[in-house]
Amino acid sequence: MYVSMTGFSRTQIQRSWGTVSLEMSSVNHRYQEIYVRLPREFSSWEPWFHQKLRKSFRRGKVQVRMDVMWSPTFKMGRINKDIMTSYCEELMQIQRMLGQAKDLQLESVVTLPGVLDIPRFEDSTEAEGLEASFSELIELGLSSWQKMRATEGEHLKEEVLTHLSELERLSAAIEEKWLPARDQAFETTRQRITEMLDSLGGKLEESRMMQEIVIMTDKWDVSEEIARLKSHISKFRSTGEDSESSGRKLDFIVQEMNREVNTLDSKISDADIRWLAVDSKAALERIREQIQNLE
Repeated sequence: MYVSMTGFSRTQIQRSWGTVSLEMSSVNHRYQEIYVRLPREFSSWEPWFHQKLRKSFRRGKVQVRMDVMWSPTFKMGRINKDIMTSYCEELMQIQRMLGQAKDLQLESVVTLPGVLDIPRFEDSTEAEGLEASFSELIELGLSSWQKMRATEGEHLKEEVLTHLSELERLSAAIEEKWLPARDQAFETTRQRITEMLDSLGGKLEESRMMQEIVIMTDKWDVSEEIARLKSHISKFRSTGEDSESSGRKLDFIVQEMNREVNTLDSKISDADIRWLAVDSKAALERIREQIQNLE
């Protein structure tokens, strides 16, 4: 399965105390990182959100931000009339004692401690249903976020498989050209050894000559590299069809394929085959660029 690490979602729910919106965004990252930003009233819920998010993905950098548009009736303060009356009586008594006959400014009295009672969320009956509300909100957000990541992953899959098919074509072309090139190189090596021995007046048994040629040609034989490259391509395809996204595993397979192509390129002297190896490296690099975005 191909799942992109890049995604975005924005969801919201309505409650009697206000409208809650949750925004999720994610980008590529080698490890799992989570950043949660909550309103001050809900700051204690941050570990809860971390726990929920940690189970929903394996790697990437995810940022979550919650905003609340409070209901006017919920945030409206209440004036404690008893406390305010007490303040006013004491202030007027002090004025009379000091001989000051000045009108009392009620606006200034409201700011005194205990007069204006700002409701706290903890005091609301809705506080008991917070976990259910947050669970609904984050499930909606995760669903939309995962859907976008899966859609983006399908686009990446098309791109990756296109380049993989090109690599497969190039490896087949290398194999096709290598077989006659190998036989020709084998015969050329045999002739050179024979000519060298003749010029020096030496003699070498045929079996001994063949043994030396095999030892020499083993250093530039790429049959094993071609076979392993084909095996890696097959493994790459099957891994991409796993039930879970395997971006990291695919990256390891690309490294192995790149190692085989580099070894092959260093062994072969045939110009046509070496150009095919260069094109193979370019195809692998394009594949690597895409799978870096996979979870």
